[in-house]
Amino acid sequence: MGELAWFATTPEGEQLGKLAAQLVQVEWHRVPIWFAPIEPFRWLITLISAGYPHAKWLAVTYSLLSLLAGFVTFLLLRARRWQRLAIATVASLNVMLTLSGGFVAVNWFESVMPFGMRWVVPEDAPFVLANLHTHTTQSNGFLTPEQAVLWHLRRGYKVVAITDSNTVKGGEIAKKFVESANLHSAPRTPHSFPLTVLVGEEFRGKTHLVMLNIRRDISPRDFDVPAAIKEAKRQGGVVIAAHPWSGRHSIHELLEWGVDGFEIVNGTVLGDEELRALCHKHGLAVLGSLDFRSGYAPETATVLPVWANTPEKVAEALRKGICAVIYFPDQVSEGKFDPLRSWLDELGDLWQTGSIANLIGVAFWAFVASWLWKRRRKNEGNQKLVSCELSVERSVGGARKFVSICAIIVVLFTASASLGVWAMARDLKQGWFPPIPLVVSVWAIACFVNWLLWWRLVAAKRS
Repeated sequence: MGELAWFATTPEGEQLGKLAAQLVQVEWHRVPIWFAPIEPFRWLITLISAGYPHAKWLAVTYSLLSLLAGFVTFLLLRARRWQRLAIATVASLNVMLTLSGGFVAVNWFESVMPFGMRWVVPEDAPFVLANLHTHTTQSNGFLTPEQAVLWHLRRGYKVVAITDSNTVKGGEIAKKFVESANLHSAPRTPHSFPLTVLVGEEFRGKTHLVMLNIRRDISPRDFDVPAAIKEAKRQGGVVIAAHPWSGRHSIHELLEWGVDGFEIVNGTVLGDEELRALCHKHGLAVLGSLDFRSGYAPETATVLPVWANTPEKVAEALRKGICAVIYFPDQVSEGKFDPLRSWLDELGDLWQTGSIANLIGVAFWAFVASWLWKRRRKNEGNQKLVSCELSVERSVGGARKFVSICAIIVVLFTASASLGVWAMARDLKQGWFPPIPLVVSVWAIACFVNWLLWWRLVAAKRS
């Protein structure tokens, strides 16, 4: 990924950042060879979804691909216009279902599998790495609080804050898990997994705020941004402006209202020069946050002193500005999301994790496709291939079955997605949603049935 850059606002933070940039190493764990048949599909979905977590880019990409699929289907169908339109619409929705479900499946699988990038920090280093902006299944993340804790352990972090949207429930679950597993305050030995968990939330009002070390939910239904900052301070918390370049309030307003610092790096987005200058002028806390929901390649980290091994000491370090941010300068864009850079970065990460497995997987599926094609031509004999149109007339029963089943699946999918959006808008806790492994399993079965029925509609030759 290249050399690390660093940013800090105090002399102590600058010392930490400089040491971290020099000492921290990156270690890649590749996908096992046995994963090769699935690897091409992981690459496809990951590259198509490179705009995540920027939902608008996902929506635009998925919508264009779905509309393209429906348009091509409409042109290839041999039927009455209303039949062509109906089936083309269902086909478009079916593509949207496949892409959306594939996105969930791939992101969940990448997060629970032990491959990808890992930070390597020397045992005697005077600092630890932290990620202080994490989402779980209690809001809009892919992992449970317990799984998120283990993910950060595998990636080399020693401090993590669970900051679900407008709720501290995820952080409370994670803290209980760490305490019960005796993972906190463990000695530095090769067989221990020390980890400090902070309870917090991401306040998602007109401007988003990462609130650390708070005890109760602070909801935008009850507080505006200035009042939310005051309430978090009353609870003894630390308030950091999350991705301030996307909020509705200026950085000067947020500073006046009492924030303790700003996210300088959020994923692959770097704060602009004005933001960095303001933080440096006032000696504010700065965070390099993943805004974690899923993934296998952490792009940035917050550097804290090694003595910050309790939530209270982490809060103390942040308030004093004894922290730094490390990141890869060739993988960030200043002030805004860059879709092309994001796509190229995802491609580079995929190559690091599964280049050999992907090549083997592509070769495997090419062989399967070639074998199926030869077998089909053999069965056809010497008959000439005239067209590859989709024939509704030749399989009326299959068409009706396809439309009916697809319609039911699409309705259920749309209803569940709408329920999730409504729950987030209403600031409801999301722990009652089905577990992601179950969602992935149901999606896989639905897609298999849909595309099997679709294949039966295909009339590859005409006498």
